[in-house]
Amino acid sequence: MTLKTQITFKEYLKLLLGLTYRKPIMLLILFIDLAMMVWICGYYFSPLPLPKPTIYQFITLILISIVQPLVIYNTIWRNYKSSTHLGELLEIELTKNEIKIHGESFFLEVKWGKIFKIVEHRNWFLIYQNTLSAIVIPKNDFHGGELEDFIEILKGITNVPIHLKSN
Repeated sequence: MTLKTQITFKEYLKLLLGLTYRKPIMLLILFIDLAMMVWICGYYFSPLPLPKPTIYQFITLILISIVQPLVIYNTIWRNYKSSTHLGELLEIELTKNEIKIHGESFFLEVKWGKIFKIVEHRNWFLIYQNTLSAIVIPKNDFHGGELEDFIEILKGITNVPIHLKSN
């Protein structure tokens, strides 16, 4: 089966932000941010008996609410723009033995047994080559019964951790 895909910056941004803000440490940081907002708003806008926020609470709120998302966005932007193949039109050939990717500037052929892990998300398949690098396949590029065929290929792979969603 052969798929043609091209990942836009908007799709890539949405994917990586979703992966970033799904991590437990990021959820904890967001909880702290929310607590700071409640504390500051509760002190200034309601009669709640809260202690007066100091400069440190305001700094924490600004760092988590504004600076952190800007740094994450900038990192994703620089990664997308510096990559020679992320925005290219890709032709992905999926067989029961390997995955072949033809881009405008590269060719990649990997046996399924050499893959680190495979993870299915709501709109994506991420085929990790190592802990940081993944082949990204959008589900909306599968047509007809190709998605079911691909899942059958994945189920036939041994010695690779595969995390499929329960359908």
